[in-house]
Amino acid sequence: MRQILFLALLLTTIQHSTAQNAIVEESLTDVECISTTYAIIRFKEVTTILNEHGADLATFVCSCSKNDKLTAFKGQVTDSSGRVIRKIKGSELKQTEYSPYLAIDDYKVYYDYTPPVYPVTITYEWTIDSHDNLIEFPRFCPQTDYDISVKKASYTLTAPRELAVRHALLNIDASVCVSENTKGSQVLSLELSDLPALKDEPYSPPLRERLPMAYFAPTDFTYYGTQGSLKDWREYGKWEYSLINGSETLPDAVCQELHQLTDGLKTDREKIKALYQRLEKTTRYVAVLLGIGGQKPAPAANVCKSGFGDCKGLSNYMRAMLKVVGIPSNYVTISTTNRQLLKDFASVGQMNHVILQVPLQGDTLWLECTNPQLPMDYVHEDIAGHSAIEVSEAGGRLVQLPVYADSTNLMHSKIHIQLDLKGAADVSLLQDFHNWQYEHYIPLLKMDEKDRHKTLQRMIRVPQAEIGRMDVREDGATITVDAEIKSQRYATTTGQRLFVPVCPIHNGYSTPPALPNRQEDIYLESGYLDKDEITLTIPEGYEIEAMPKDQTVEQPFGTFSFTVKRDGSEVRIQNSLLMKSGTYDKSQYPQFIDFMKKISGIYSQKIVLKKQDS
Repeated sequence: MRQILFLALLLTTIQHSTAQNAIVEESLTDVECISTTYAIIRFKEVTTILNEHGADLATFVCSCSKNDKLTAFKGQVTDSSGRVIRKIKGSELKQTEYSPYLAIDDYKVYYDYTPPVYPVTITYEWTIDSHDNLIEFPRFCPQTDYDISVKKASYTLTAPRELAVRHALLNIDASVCVSENTKGSQVLSLELSDLPALKDEPYSPPLRERLPMAYFAPTDFTYYGTQGSLKDWREYGKWEYSLINGSETLPDAVCQELHQLTDGLKTDREKIKALYQRLEKTTRYVAVLLGIGGQKPAPAANVCKSGFGDCKGLSNYMRAMLKVVGIPSNYVTISTTNRQLLKDFASVGQMNHVILQVPLQGDTLWLECTNPQLPMDYVHEDIAGHSAIEVSEAGGRLVQLPVYADSTNLMHSKIHIQLDLKGAADVSLLQDFHNWQYEHYIPLLKMDEKDRHKTLQRMIRVPQAEIGRMDVREDGATITVDAEIKSQRYATTTGQRLFVPVCPIHNGYSTPPALPNRQEDIYLESGYLDKDEITLTIPEGYEIEAMPKDQTVEQPFGTFSFTVKRDGSEVRIQNSLLMKSGTYDKSQYPQFIDFMKKISGIYSQKIVLKKQDS
């Protein structure tokens, strides 16, 4: 699977690296904070779009809500000579009528525009009035994608002197200037200029971790009628706890049912599993962004009655069920995109998800309540290794989720190839996928037989593959694929010889392109282990003329071993590839390419069989 994903990554990289797509001529954000509950925010974006790959930047999109109103807008499009080819009025804006959420306070205002020619410069200016919604100020992020340079960007925040405002900078080699205007208000300003375009390089850190970004937030806030502090994560947790406290009460009849379900079980782990399975059977995930700006979960009793909820509601409902049977748990806010939260800068906008933590003696469970189809104690890829905030009555605590050891993200393959005299073969394939690799094959469980066969054909490197029997089963964080495959030309015939591939899997295993001026370090987010045990039966009347040699390749990024030996009428092949997660210096990139090239070459080797003289 990793090989297939890499091909898509490689194609994207080639497309994006051909040229710069756009230039941000000017990006301006001006926040005028009148009070703790009211601000006027003015934006201006002037962007020159150079080619069709930057066309998405021509579309205007603005997030609004009942508390954030778009009060002014104008747009203008000019060609390369500066001639105005279109003026855009506020009356031309549209509002989203569809949302993936069941209930939501927010909505999008947008204008969809496709440039008729390139280059073209588009200017958008708009104003937002924000009421009772100032838990944080707009984020400063003038560079939003690869292949976009920035000429000039500025951010200004004016606020009452008595309002304490904090800020944090990421990937910015500049300082926030703090001054006072003639009215006695404090002014925070930040200016950037001549930011070069970022290039999408293979195996580089995520774009989000490379973009210049600045966060601004008040220390004390009033938000949808609630008061809180963001002095630190502990204070944030106190406010978050105030939103969930008292919302875990369940009806007496439900409490009796939960006791009947669990009272006969011996251990807390057994009880948690029974309740987690109940959550899976009785609820479904539906996003609901209502209540305290979408921050407050629906009461557990409501989720129980309706049978649906978002990550907040479902996690709180599971917390309520555990409380009924005497098992304490903690509400946890986390991000599925930010691997690490800023240790010294508490803010709500850094998180986008909620899970549940259940501390047990000698162990801690992390429950993904939006997808209870996952095994109870499995920490999925979007949160594994991420920092998060444990919320309790004592406040918030910065915690780190576990990450699976590279070697446990295992694909173990047992393959038997029965070759005939003409190069056709019957192939039996038994593969177990564990942890990270298991997660990527979960879609197989929901496919019909036809789609499963198509997927398996893409996974293997068997010419003219015809899938016969195929069974897919799940056991905890393991998926097993058991299949029978026929190929009319597995081996290539040339005269009296058969050229037999040593490995019928790892299709599409490729090497990254050379980058003489690589800018970023090598980043391998998830390590994994691929182990293959392959048995090839030699057809009667043939003998081995040539066979690859055993090889071992060791590099900082991983290790690979290949062994092959004859055992009577069979050839036994073993491959073991361990890729090691981590960050490696960009100077090692040629070494990394060589490592990947050697692996690809070994997987592509062939055994030569020669027909014996009669």
